[in-house]
Amino acid sequence: MTEVLAGLSSRAIASGLGVLLLVACSTGGSTQQSASSTDVTQWVAWGGQELTAYRDVLKPFESKTGIKVHVTTNRESTTAIANGIEAGTELPDIAPGPTDPVQLKSWVGKGALKPLESFLDMKAYTDNTYPALTTPPGGASDDPYIGIIGGKHYLEMIKTQVKGLFWYNKKVFTGQAPKTFDDLLAINPSQYGAQKLFCAGFESGGDSGWPASDQLHNIIMRQSGDQVYTDWINGKKKWTSPEIKLGYKTFLKEVSAANVYGGPNTALSTNFGKAGDPLFKSPAGCLFLEQATFIANFFTQNTPGLKAGTDFDFFGHPSVNSQYDGNVNGFYDNVAMYNSTPAAKQLMQYLATKDAQQIWANDGGTLGAIKTLNYNDPIYKRAAEVAGSAKNLLVTAGDFMPSDMRKAYWQSLLNVTRTPSSLDSQLAHLDQVQTAAYSTS
Repeated sequence: MTEVLAGLSSRAIASGLGVLLLVACSTGGSTQQSASSTDVTQWVAWGGQELTAYRDVLKPFESKTGIKVHVTTNRESTTAIANGIEAGTELPDIAPGPTDPVQLKSWVGKGALKPLESFLDMKAYTDNTYPALTTPPGGASDDPYIGIIGGKHYLEMIKTQVKGLFWYNKKVFTGQAPKTFDDLLAINPSQYGAQKLFCAGFESGGDSGWPASDQLHNIIMRQSGDQVYTDWINGKKKWTSPEIKLGYKTFLKEVSAANVYGGPNTALSTNFGKAGDPLFKSPAGCLFLEQATFIANFFTQNTPGLKAGTDFDFFGHPSVNSQYDGNVNGFYDNVAMYNSTPAAKQLMQYLATKDAQQIWANDGGTLGAIKTLNYNDPIYKRAAEVAGSAKNLLVTAGDFMPSDMRKAYWQSLLNVTRTPSSLDSQLAHLDQVQTAAYSTS
């Protein structure tokens, strides 16, 4: 069975965190020493709490080894590395790998990325990590979505998140989690004193529309299955196909004037990080917000005093088609090696350990990639169960499409939310974009 496994880095969250494009963040500048055994240069996409947590991860490593890790937050690392490869200029020792499968294959072919097999105990790595992040389906030797080319691994998975979760205020929604999506839509919010069934927020600056795409992804993978979902990502399934059109029509039920707080225009103008605020108003603006595990950080930031598991909780995405209940939407953070130095190898080895990832888990706000971590936060403890029980942990489709396709896709969701009657014309336009985008990618 063809599957697309694993997921996306947290760059979709980045626009809500307000960190500068290039910021020196750790123990000094980023000057690389040739084949250094004492220094590592690393680019990351993290800022704010995520970066603070990573500093905590690094402390015991730097203390024990004497190696200094020079961290730079670079939101455009893929572009910068691509330019560096082309120009033959110096690259960071460690940075995230590219999300584009074509680009990944190209970088591997040029020798820019170093295989994990050259420095990791691969049996321990694959045994300890969620299988969906390390193992191609059906014995395949290639799975560029999780960084495997020619049977070798080029992306080291260090964190993950789960999407498609329905969050609620425990003091407002006191019912049982619905088993099916139809059951969810049939809930009467007024029964619980809430104004509407759903909250939504699709604004994210230049990336507006991605939160809506997450909702559509979770519908399509559960409604029409992983094969359709995979073909859609790869440009082999037309946007006007019955399966993709049905997914859009189901999505529109969530953002209809009858079901979404404030109406479609409010969903369009509300930043994703603020979308859950009405859950905690009195009276509640809505019963549910669909979003990934990371949204809990925004709840506690925007409404101080809230406690996970006491004031809010989630249930997993209800069944849309029971045949495909094992499909779960998620994304990952990875590190890749660009310079095979002694110090860089030691850091990569350390980041793959339970000790390192347990620090992330203890700091909260994320799942590790290792399946045996312990979580004090009840939200992440349950999210780890969701990730561990997933049959397929499927990538976020839009982020693996060509850039022109992704941009048009996200815009289409804004357009149909505003004007549902435009659905057919929007899908026809996406077919045209698809033909051009995939022929040049």
